[in-house]
Amino acid sequence: MRRLLRWLKRALSPSGSLSSRTVTNGIWTAVTNASGQLLQITLLVVLARLLSPADFGLYGIATLTLTALQRFSRLGFDTALIQRQEENVDPYLDTVFTLQILRGALIAGITIVGAPLIATFFAEPRATAILRAIALVMLLQALYNPGAVYFEKDLKFHKEFAMSFSGAASRFVVAVGYALVTPSVWALVAGAVVGNLVQLVASYVIHDYRPWPRFDRDRAAMLINYGKWIFGESVISFFYTDGDDIFVGRLLGSASLGLYQVAYRLSNAPATEIAHTISRVSMPAYSKIQDDEAALREGFHRVLQFSSLASIPMGVGIAVVAPVFVPTFLGDGWGAMVAPMQVLAVFGVLRSVRTCASPLFRALGQPDYNAKIHAIRLVLMVVTIYPLTQAYGLVGTALSVLVTSVVGIPIATVLVLRLIDDDLRSLVAVVAVPVAGSLLMGACALAVRRAVTATTGPAVSFVATVLTGIAVYGLFLLAAERRYEIGLQALLGQFRRSL
Repeated sequence: MRRLLRWLKRALSPSGSLSSRTVTNGIWTAVTNASGQLLQITLLVVLARLLSPADFGLYGIATLTLTALQRFSRLGFDTALIQRQEENVDPYLDTVFTLQILRGALIAGITIVGAPLIATFFAEPRATAILRAIALVMLLQALYNPGAVYFEKDLKFHKEFAMSFSGAASRFVVAVGYALVTPSVWALVAGAVVGNLVQLVASYVIHDYRPWPRFDRDRAAMLINYGKWIFGESVISFFYTDGDDIFVGRLLGSASLGLYQVAYRLSNAPATEIAHTISRVSMPAYSKIQDDEAALREGFHRVLQFSSLASIPMGVGIAVVAPVFVPTFLGDGWGAMVAPMQVLAVFGVLRSVRTCASPLFRALGQPDYNAKIHAIRLVLMVVTIYPLTQAYGLVGTALSVLVTSVVGIPIATVLVLRLIDDDLRSLVAVVAVPVAGSLLMGACALAVRRAVTATTGPAVSFVATVLTGIAVYGLFLLAAERRYEIGLQALLGQFRRSL
């Protein structure tokens, strides 16, 4: 067993060319995100059987507040350190650690003091105690080892996996155990606090850097100069990505917020993890080749191809299986989330494809592009969300989010073409096969779902629909590779060589 573990460590430790290391770390990041997302989805499904939508909505108010304060104080120091071309960024880490602690203390203090006002805004007095307890999460995150930035900068995502998974697993065990004994919203709070505590300890166990509070004004100024656009993007992105949650919680109440947030998380789980994987791996890789236009163009095509092959069929599949997934796994009390979940699944597809551009913008020193695109989307959401929600409820809110994503894609595409000197036809060719295969898969899976549901229950229909989708899409890709040589074999070959 020890020999097997040593072999696995050697096989999956980054080495070789930049391309090989990028693919290997892509695998590690995918494993990290997939394992964390699997635990989160399982946690949602288990707790949905034990808690009510109102409990999820109550916890959602607390996390929404924490997210807002984090976004409004984010200066992008980690991104700035990754983007810098020098290998050793130790001289910056103590300054980052100092600012990190000050930021965490400020956010926690605002949350504790402002908890009653926030609870009043959402007309949910029970949120006050939850908000004050969840402030502890920000204090724990503020103490994370800043040396962990090397995991991403040096493409050592196997260490990132160990740190991240330790927190996710602890959160799962504590939350489920608490809910089995006392089924209440405090199960979610306890899981979040313990998970972050374990991840804090892991950050020091895995990386040997030992920070100390010191402040270097010149280095801080350099990081802030780069991070100002990350801050702008973060603020605008919050209103764009979480403004719909605020709107639902304020207008429709905590129960509707719980339904909407669970629908979003389940429908966007694949898109979120694919997008996160792409950003974490491609941004440092792009930074290392930022002066080589041809290499950037080839790398972007590979990233777009991988994202499209994985995210488009997943999004289509979620939209098709949602009517049988919800009653099978969540129960009857969650039926109102089916239609919003289907709309948000389409949004997830567009989001994962669009996200391919974000790390490219940051690596090439243009983080302002992301901020400006988010600003345009935000304006459109402000205009559409109220009338659509008033007319169609949660489905209208989801439609507003979808419309804003549709508008952002052509803008991002034009900017990408300009940065890497590419043409539109080559990008369309990359996504054409996944789109065609996903539409065929969706049509076949929908036909099977309707036929099987008419004669059996939702559980059997879910299994039949999923198996049909996997089979149809897999056969379509094999046929396309044999007939048109779409590059699937080369992509798989690179994975094999990297391992």
